[in-house]
Amino acid sequence: MTTEDPSKTCPYICPTTIKPAGETISYLEAGMSRGPENPHASPYVPGLIQPPEKKIYPPGAPPRYLPQPTDSTSGDILGMGPIGPWAPGHIDWTPHAGTTGVRPVVDKYSITRYSTGEWRKNNEYVLTPRATDKARNWETTTKKDLANAFSGMDNKLADVNNKLEKRVKDLSHWKREVEKAVLAITDEINVLDQDRGRLKGACRILMLPEAISRECLELRTNRYEPDLVRDDAEQELIKEVAIVGEIRRVFMDTLAKVEEQMSMNKAAKASIEFDWSDKMVSLKLDTQNLKLSPDSNLLLWHPGVARWPENATTLEYWEHFCSESIRNCEEVRQKSENLRGDLMTAIVKGSQDMKIQAERTNAALAETVSATEELCEKLEETLKINLQQLAHIENLIDELKDSLRKVDERNKLVMTRLHARNYDRPNVENCRDEAQYALMAEAKFVRETCESLSGKLREAEIIRSDLMKYRGELEKQIACKRKSLNIDLDRCARVRAHMPTPEEFAAG
Repeated sequence: MTTEDPSKTCPYICPTTIKPAGETISYLEAGMSRGPENPHASPYVPGLIQPPEKKIYPPGAPPRYLPQPTDSTSGDILGMGPIGPWAPGHIDWTPHAGTTGVRPVVDKYSITRYSTGEWRKNNEYVLTPRATDKARNWETTTKKDLANAFSGMDNKLADVNNKLEKRVKDLSHWKREVEKAVLAITDEINVLDQDRGRLKGACRILMLPEAISRECLELRTNRYEPDLVRDDAEQELIKEVAIVGEIRRVFMDTLAKVEEQMSMNKAAKASIEFDWSDKMVSLKLDTQNLKLSPDSNLLLWHPGVARWPENATTLEYWEHFCSESIRNCEEVRQKSENLRGDLMTAIVKGSQDMKIQAERTNAALAETVSATEELCEKLEETLKINLQQLAHIENLIDELKDSLRKVDERNKLVMTRLHARNYDRPNVENCRDEAQYALMAEAKFVRETCESLSGKLREAEIIRSDLMKYRGELEKQIACKRKSLNIDLDRCARVRAHMPTPEEFAAG
């Protein structure tokens, strides 16, 4: 063990001397006295008690209950010996007098906690009018603070009213702009809906020219065999059907774009209407707030409102949102307006193309009809000539037959003469005289004539047959051409008279 520094230890609690080995350490029990070890204690001697001495205070000293110049501020050193049944001890009167370890000795009768000087100082502290002075100063300061507070509140109220008035003006301005955008997009939706109705009507009307073209093609399939040709009219009708299909494709694509644009217009209208509704609510609230004053009867307590809301935005973002909302709506409206221009262009141009193609088809049909009519007239003229020639051939055949009958009579005459001369003349009379040679020559000539006339008759019969056949062909061709004329000139023309005009397409 090491010896501790005596200046840093308590000689009555921590002994500085080391106990020899074998010696026991005994501790005092509660209530026992340390005895004469206390240097402040003195042994009692009879006659030690002196009569009381009168305390003398210097002139001008404060009252006895207030601190005196002779008071010690470090505490009284009380010499307490073994006079009573309590333990003596040194009491340190310091600001830490109430701290555990330095508190005074406690006996069974009382506790000595404060010194007389502390008692007088406490009396001075109690008698000092701190609260009154403080109240007087506080009253002056408070009145000044109240005047400043109400002046500041009036200034703040005026500033807030000015800001609210400016805010109301800004809201009114943007509300008017938003209302213009709402009216514009509403009008655009109505006009686009009307144009969409026109486009749907044009799609329905487009079924009529397609049906007319297909009906004409179907009717022209009823022509007879020689006239089943792919002429210019047929080509134009096929092209007309193709043009109708292309126009329908353009109409349907445009209609799909219109439907998509209508959805975009409605979405833009809903968005701008929401913005308009929000601005109306905000304008109403700010107008009502601007009308409020401290004397209003609508004022209520709303604890916890003096904070920024979670969804609060900045003024820059608000202005950006207002302008962007109107700009987006205007962009959608402009896009819709451009689409309406394309829509009407498609209807007008498509109807004009249909009209031009119909005119081309009608011209081709008219040319075909004109050519067919000329051909039909030529066929009828040819048939007339053929009939006349057929009549001539038939008359010639009758003459040939009469001639053959006459030749037969001549032949029978020659044969009869020759038979009579050959078989009826006797013996030497049956000679080859000149008459016999003449009869033989006549018989040969008659036979040759008969054969020639028979050949002519056969050729006439063949020619008549050919003329009859040609007559049938001519009559068939005339019937075919009349059928074609009936189809092209009557039925197709009657059907194509219902071809819609561009005005009907534009009207929907």
